[in-house]
Amino acid sequence: MTGREPTPVRPARVARRWVTAPLVPAVLLAVGALGAAASGHVLTWAVIGALTGYTLSGSV
Repeated sequence: MTGREPTPVRPARVARRWVTAPLVPAVLLAVGALGAAASGHVLTWAVIGALTGYTLSGSV
């Protein structure tokens, strides 16, 4: 042995590399778009209800 051991790859570096890869956000955006398209009518009513509640609460 030379007295120096190889530095192990830390799991945080591997995870950071995967999270910051350019492909990950694109895949997440595509999955989110498909999910939103599949439940568009529910999201529409949810947004309308949220805006109505915000308006009626006196926050405007």
